[in-house]
Amino acid sequence: MTLGKRIREFRKERGLTLKELSKKIGISYSFLSAIERNIKKPSLTTIKQIAETLNIPITYLFDNSPGGKTIGDKLKLIREGRSLSIAELAELTNIKEEELINLETNKSQPDLDTIEVLANTLDVTVRYFLEKSTNELKVGQRIKKIRQAQGMTVAKLADNSGVSSGLISQIENQQTLPSVDSLENIAEALGTSVCYFLLEQEDIEDLLSSLSPDIREMLGDPRVQGVLRAVRDFDKGELKYILNHIQFFRQNRDLLIK
Repeated sequence: MTLGKRIREFRKERGLTLKELSKKIGISYSFLSAIERNIKKPSLTTIKQIAETLNIPITYLFDNSPGGKTIGDKLKLIREGRSLSIAELAELTNIKEEELINLETNKSQPDLDTIEVLANTLDVTVRYFLEKSTNELKVGQRIKKIRQAQGMTVAKLADNSGVSSGLISQIENQQTLPSVDSLENIAEALGTSVCYFLLEQEDIEDLLSSLSPDIREMLGDPRVQGVLRAVRDFDKGELKYILNHIQFFRQNRDLLIK
Protein backbone atom coordinates (compact mmCIF):
# COMPACT_ATOMS: atom_id res chain seq x y z
CA MET A 1 0.00 0.00 0.00
CA THR A 2 1.32 3.43 -0.93
CA LEU A 3 1.96 6.29 1.47
CA GLY A 4 -0.87 8.33 -0.06
CA LYS A 5 -3.36 5.52 0.24
CA ARG A 6 -2.47 4.95 3.90
CA ILE A 7 -2.97 8.63 4.64
CA ARG A 8 -6.35 8.56 2.90
CA GLU A 9 -7.49 5.44 4.77
CA PHE A 10 -6.49 6.83 8.17
CA ARG A 11 -8.13 10.17 7.30
CA LYS A 12 -11.41 8.50 6.39
CA GLU A 13 -11.18 6.29 9.48
CA ARG A 14 -11.01 9.48 11.57
CA GLY A 15 -14.03 10.89 9.75
CA LEU A 16 -12.10 13.82 8.24
CA THR A 17 -12.53 15.33 4.80
CA LEU A 18 -9.57 16.44 2.71
CA LYS A 19 -10.36 20.07 3.51
CA GLU A 20 -10.64 19.40 7.24
CA LEU A 21 -7.33 17.54 7.46
CA SER A 22 -5.47 20.04 5.25
CA LYS A 23 -6.72 22.90 7.45
CA LYS A 24 -5.63 21.12 10.65
CA ILE A 25 -2.07 20.52 9.39
CA GLY A 26 -1.72 23.85 7.60
CA ILE A 27 -1.25 22.75 3.99
CA SER A 28 -3.40 23.39 0.95
CA TYR A 29 -6.30 21.15 0.01
CA SER A 30 -4.83 20.58 -3.45
CA PHE A 31 -1.42 19.56 -2.07
CA LEU A 32 -2.95 17.05 0.34
CA SER A 33 -5.08 15.66 -2.48
CA ALA A 34 -1.94 15.25 -4.61
CA ILE A 35 -0.20 13.45 -1.72
CA GLU A 36 -3.07 11.01 -1.31
CA ARG A 37 -3.07 10.33 -5.06
CA ASN A 38 0.73 9.80 -4.95
CA ILE A 39 1.32 12.62 -7.40
CA LYS A 40 3.48 14.46 -4.88
CA LYS A 41 5.54 13.28 -1.94
CA PRO A 42 5.40 15.23 1.32
CA SER A 43 8.40 16.20 3.42
CA LEU A 44 9.02 14.29 6.64
CA THR A 45 7.91 17.39 8.54
CA THR A 46 4.54 17.27 6.75
CA ILE A 47 4.25 13.51 7.31
CA LYS A 48 4.95 14.08 11.00
CA GLN A 49 2.20 16.72 11.14
CA ILE A 50 -0.23 14.38 9.38
CA ALA A 51 0.57 11.54 11.79
CA GLU A 52 0.15 13.80 14.83
CA THR A 53 -3.17 15.16 13.53
CA LEU A 54 -4.45 11.65 12.82
CA ASN A 55 -3.13 10.55 16.26
CA ILE A 56 -1.05 7.68 14.92
CA PRO A 57 2.68 6.84 15.11
CA ILE A 58 4.49 8.05 11.99
CA THR A 59 5.64 4.49 11.20
CA TYR A 60 2.01 3.46 10.54
CA LEU A 61 2.21 5.46 7.31
CA PHE A 62 5.18 3.38 6.11
CA ASP A 63 4.58 -0.02 7.70
CA ASN A 64 2.53 -2.52 5.68
CA SER A 65 0.94 -3.95 8.82
CA PRO A 66 0.24 -1.11 11.25
CA GLY A 67 -1.13 -1.90 14.65
CA GLY A 68 -2.20 0.04 17.69
CA LYS A 69 -0.19 0.68 20.80
CA THR A 70 -2.95 0.38 23.33
CA ILE A 71 -2.45 -1.08 26.80
CA GLY A 72 -3.92 -4.32 25.47
CA ASP A 73 -1.49 -4.41 22.55
CA LYS A 74 1.45 -3.84 24.87
CA LEU A 75 0.21 -6.49 27.29
CA LYS A 76 -0.05 -9.11 24.55
CA LEU A 77 3.34 -8.13 23.13
CA ILE A 78 5.18 -8.55 26.40
CA ARG A 79 3.22 -11.61 27.55
CA GLU A 80 4.16 -13.45 24.39
CA GLY A 81 7.70 -12.16 24.73
CA ARG A 82 7.84 -13.83 28.13
CA SER A 83 6.43 -17.04 26.58
CA LEU A 84 3.43 -16.97 28.90
CA SER A 85 -0.03 -18.24 28.05
CA ILE A 86 -3.15 -16.40 29.14
CA ALA A 87 -3.74 -19.13 31.72
CA GLU A 88 -0.22 -18.82 33.13
CA LEU A 89 -0.46 -15.04 33.41
CA ALA A 90 -3.85 -15.38 35.08
CA GLU A 91 -2.36 -17.72 37.67
CA LEU A 92 0.59 -15.42 38.34
CA THR A 93 -1.52 -12.27 38.68
CA ASN A 94 -4.78 -13.66 40.12
CA ILE A 95 -6.57 -11.88 37.28
CA LYS A 96 -9.27 -13.92 35.55
CA GLU A 97 -8.44 -15.29 32.11
CA GLU A 98 -11.56 -13.70 30.65
CA GLU A 99 -10.49 -10.29 31.95
CA LEU A 100 -7.00 -10.69 30.45
CA ILE A 101 -8.49 -11.67 27.09
CA ASN A 102 -10.75 -8.61 27.17
CA LEU A 103 -7.75 -6.41 27.97
CA GLU A 104 -5.62 -7.81 25.14
CA THR A 105 -8.47 -7.48 22.62
CA ASN A 106 -9.14 -3.91 23.81
CA LYS A 107 -12.69 -4.74 24.89
CA SER A 108 -11.98 -3.26 28.31
CA GLN A 109 -9.43 -1.00 29.97
CA PRO A 110 -7.58 -1.89 33.20
CA ASP A 111 -7.62 0.27 36.31
CA LEU A 112 -4.34 1.46 37.81
CA ASP A 113 -4.22 -1.34 40.39
CA THR A 114 -4.49 -3.95 37.62
CA ILE A 115 -1.77 -2.22 35.61
CA GLU A 116 0.54 -2.25 38.64
CA VAL A 117 -0.05 -5.97 39.17
CA LEU A 118 0.67 -6.70 35.49
CA ALA A 119 3.77 -4.49 35.50
CA ASN A 120 5.19 -6.15 38.63
CA THR A 121 4.48 -9.65 37.32
CA LEU A 122 5.97 -8.99 33.89
CA ASP A 123 8.94 -7.06 35.33
CA VAL A 124 8.28 -3.78 33.51
CA THR A 125 7.37 -0.31 34.71
CA VAL A 126 3.84 1.07 34.87
CA ARG A 127 5.17 3.70 32.44
CA TYR A 128 5.56 0.96 29.82
CA PHE A 129 1.78 0.57 29.69
CA LEU A 130 0.75 4.18 30.16
CA GLU A 131 3.20 6.51 28.46
CA LYS A 132 2.65 7.54 24.87
CA SER A 133 5.51 7.66 22.40
CA THR A 134 7.46 10.86 22.14
CA ASN A 135 7.15 12.96 19.00
CA GLU A 136 10.82 13.68 18.60
CA LEU A 137 12.37 12.20 15.51
CA LYS A 138 16.11 11.56 15.48
CA VAL A 139 16.47 10.49 11.88
CA GLY A 140 19.87 12.11 11.41
CA GLN A 141 21.38 10.55 14.51
CA ARG A 142 20.28 7.09 13.43
CA ILE A 143 21.61 7.53 9.92
CA LYS A 144 24.97 8.60 11.32
CA LYS A 145 25.04 5.73 13.81
CA ILE A 146 24.38 2.98 11.28
CA ARG A 147 26.69 4.61 8.70
CA GLN A 148 29.59 4.69 11.18
CA ALA A 149 28.85 1.16 12.38
CA GLN A 150 29.30 0.01 8.78
CA GLY A 151 32.56 1.93 8.46
CA MET A 152 31.09 4.07 5.72
CA THR A 153 32.12 7.67 5.11
CA VAL A 154 29.67 10.44 4.30
CA ALA A 155 31.17 10.58 0.80
CA LYS A 156 30.65 6.84 0.30
CA LEU A 157 27.05 7.03 1.50
CA ALA A 158 26.51 9.97 -0.85
CA ASP A 159 27.83 7.92 -3.78
CA ASN A 160 25.72 4.88 -2.91
CA SER A 161 22.51 6.79 -2.26
CA GLY A 162 22.68 9.57 -4.82
CA VAL A 163 22.18 12.13 -2.06
CA SER A 164 24.76 14.90 -1.84
CA SER A 165 27.42 14.82 0.90
CA GLY A 166 26.38 18.28 2.03
CA LEU A 167 22.76 17.25 2.50
CA ILE A 168 23.73 14.07 4.36
CA SER A 169 25.89 16.12 6.74
CA GLN A 170 23.00 18.51 7.37
CA ILE A 171 20.66 15.59 8.02
CA GLU A 172 23.08 13.89 10.40
CA ASN A 173 23.61 17.13 12.30
CA GLN A 174 19.83 17.54 12.72
CA GLN A 175 19.89 20.74 10.67
CA THR A 176 17.26 19.44 8.24
CA LEU A 177 15.03 16.45 7.58
CA PRO A 178 15.39 14.45 4.36
CA SER A 179 12.62 14.14 1.81
CA VAL A 180 10.93 10.76 1.58
CA ASP A 181 12.83 10.02 -1.65
CA SER A 182 16.18 10.85 -0.04
CA LEU A 183 15.40 8.80 3.07
CA GLU A 184 14.40 5.81 0.95
CA ASN A 185 17.66 6.06 -1.02
CA ILE A 186 19.74 6.39 2.16
CA ALA A 187 17.95 3.44 3.78
CA GLU A 188 18.57 1.28 0.71
CA ALA A 189 22.25 2.28 0.63
CA LEU A 190 22.61 1.33 4.30
CA GLY A 191 20.71 -1.94 3.85
CA THR A 192 17.91 -1.08 6.25
CA SER A 193 14.29 0.04 6.13
CA VAL A 194 12.80 3.52 6.26
CA CYS A 195 10.87 2.48 9.37
CA TYR A 196 14.11 2.01 11.32
CA PHE A 197 14.84 5.71 11.02
CA LEU A 198 11.29 6.71 11.90
CA LEU A 199 10.79 4.48 14.94
CA GLU A 200 10.35 6.51 18.09
CA GLN A 201 12.48 5.70 21.11
CA GLU A 202 9.66 4.06 23.02
CA ASP A 203 8.94 1.76 20.10
CA ILE A 204 12.47 0.40 20.45
CA GLU A 205 12.08 0.10 24.23
CA ASP A 206 8.78 -1.73 23.72
CA LEU A 207 10.53 -4.21 21.44
CA LEU A 208 13.32 -4.81 23.95
CA SER A 209 10.87 -5.10 26.85
CA SER A 210 8.94 -7.77 24.99
CA LEU A 211 11.99 -10.03 24.81
CA SER A 212 12.54 -12.69 27.43
CA PRO A 213 15.29 -12.06 30.04
CA ASP A 214 17.41 -14.82 28.49
CA ILE A 215 17.29 -13.20 25.06
CA ARG A 216 18.08 -9.74 26.47
CA GLU A 217 21.03 -11.17 28.38
CA MET A 218 22.27 -12.93 25.25
CA LEU A 219 22.04 -9.71 23.22
CA GLY A 220 24.24 -8.04 25.82
CA ASP A 221 27.03 -10.58 25.25
CA PRO A 222 29.87 -8.94 23.24
CA ARG A 223 30.41 -12.22 21.37
CA VAL A 224 26.80 -12.28 20.21
CA GLN A 225 27.00 -8.63 19.23
CA GLY A 226 30.13 -9.38 17.21
CA VAL A 227 28.34 -12.15 15.30
CA LEU A 228 25.32 -9.92 14.64
CA ARG A 229 27.55 -7.13 13.34
CA ALA A 230 29.36 -9.60 11.10
CA VAL A 231 26.18 -10.92 9.45
CA ARG A 232 24.17 -7.68 9.46
CA ASP A 233 24.76 -6.95 5.77
CA PHE A 234 24.16 -10.50 4.52
CA ASP A 235 21.17 -11.21 2.29
CA LYS A 236 18.73 -14.06 2.89
CA GLY A 237 20.71 -16.56 0.83
CA GLU A 238 23.99 -15.73 2.55
CA LEU A 239 22.40 -16.01 5.99
CA LYS A 240 20.96 -19.40 5.10
CA TYR A 241 24.41 -20.53 3.97
CA ILE A 242 25.98 -19.41 7.28
CA LEU A 243 23.20 -20.98 9.37
CA ASN A 244 23.66 -24.28 7.55
CA HIS A 245 27.37 -24.21 8.39
CA ILE A 246 26.59 -23.44 12.04
CA GLN A 247 24.13 -26.34 12.15
CA PHE A 248 26.72 -28.65 10.56
CA PHE A 249 29.37 -27.53 13.08
CA ARG A 250 27.05 -28.11 16.05
CA GLN A 251 26.24 -31.61 14.82
CA ASN A 252 29.91 -32.48 14.21
CA ARG A 253 31.60 -30.35 16.88
CA ASP A 254 33.43 -33.21 18.55
CA LEU A 255 34.96 -34.43 15.27
CA LEU A 256 35.89 -30.97 13.96
CA ILE A 257 37.74 -29.71 17.03
CA LYS A 258 39.96 -32.75 17.37
